[in-house]
Amino acid sequence: MNKVFDQISNFNVERKATNVECFFLAVVLLSLPISEALKNVGSLCFIISFIVQSIRLCSFGRNNPFEVPLLGLILVLWVAPLTSEYGGIVVPLSSAHRWTLIGLLALISSRLGYSAPQIKILFAAVLVGGVFAVLESFHSWLLNDRTYPEFRSVGHVNHSSMYALIPLAVGLSFLALHSFSLRILGFVAVASCLAYVPPARSFVGLAAAFWVIVAAASIYAWISYQARVLVAAGIFLTALVIAFLISPIGEGFRSEAEHLLSTGELLSGRDKIFNSAVEVWDRNPIFGTGLRSFGIATAENVVRAEVEADGRNYEALKSNYWFYGHGHNLWMTILIERGLFGIFMLAWLLISYFRTFVPLAVRRNNVVTPLERSAAVSASLVALGFFISGLGNTTMINEHGMAGMAVIAISWGFLRENGSFDQTNKNI
Repeated sequence: MNKVFDQISNFNVERKATNVECFFLAVVLLSLPISEALKNVGSLCFIISFIVQSIRLCSFGRNNPFEVPLLGLILVLWVAPLTSEYGGIVVPLSSAHRWTLIGLLALISSRLGYSAPQIKILFAAVLVGGVFAVLESFHSWLLNDRTYPEFRSVGHVNHSSMYALIPLAVGLSFLALHSFSLRILGFVAVASCLAYVPPARSFVGLAAAFWVIVAAASIYAWISYQARVLVAAGIFLTALVIAFLISPIGEGFRSEAEHLLSTGELLSGRDKIFNSAVEVWDRNPIFGTGLRSFGIATAENVVRAEVEADGRNYEALKSNYWFYGHGHNLWMTILIERGLFGIFMLAWLLISYFRTFVPLAVRRNNVVTPLERSAAVSASLVALGFFISGLGNTTMINEHGMAGMAVIAISWGFLRENGSFDQTNKNI
């Protein structure tokens, strides 16, 4: 019996990503914003290669702080439709598989260790894919006279804006590397993502990008003991945003703001969608109603029934509610679709991200190499982007969630492989 347990424990030991696994993971990161088919094929090939290589090497990699919440967020999608009142409409096989793939990619990639050349390749794939997605969206936008530029594989402009935060975060961290070519790549990625902001006209995207840049500047000012640089950068960035908003380039944002002010919908109806969700969340409180069921669970007839069941006049309150396919808020969407269990798992995951990477990102000593710092900063900024943009949109659900969680997982694998979390015996 001891031999059996010893054999099982051997499968939970550190192992590096093979070149095959790294190749398929790079394909996924490169294709995420530009090709749905290539992303799906690459993801399946990565998962299959991980299983094959793990059996061959007798190791499925090491566990990590993110596994339990990721598993919880995956499993609840298969349980929720079985326990909700919409089980006959929202079935697991038609809803849960999509985010299961997203979660599995993050879970599996975080079990592997990555070398310095591998993380450079993988992060470069994120940046090149992001730059190409921006350029391709501009081409399609101008060619077809669309209202907004949208990333081909991501779709809606709000989700495209959320995706742009991922290469923005990685690009900002690349600006401090010693390699000139990687700094250039980081600069091009940052410039491309910022160029996407004006035509996208997403206030949530603008706010999230602003705070990601502020956070990056704060980190590097802190570790270099340059508080004056931080103040100057803050003033400059604020002035730049104001100049952008009042310039001809910011015309789209001004028009959008004027429309919101004239209609009285300063939050674009997000408060009313929130009201609809608040009325019905306790119908399926523990596990929710399943992925992509927000529109069904918060439909007008359901909200009406809840309001009238409390003895209130729905017609008099009707203007307080909006009905939409998703919550335009990460937390409310998770509450409806994955219940209180999902909220707990999501909070656990985000707290784990911040607790794991922020201390290393802001560590003020020479035991952290520039590439290690870049990985820690990238992960911290991506997590911050999830949190900030999640207040005004449904993040971590589509391609931007897949790319962001993969970046964080790869950062963890690289930093653990290099012993970066060990503050005592570190050889540069």
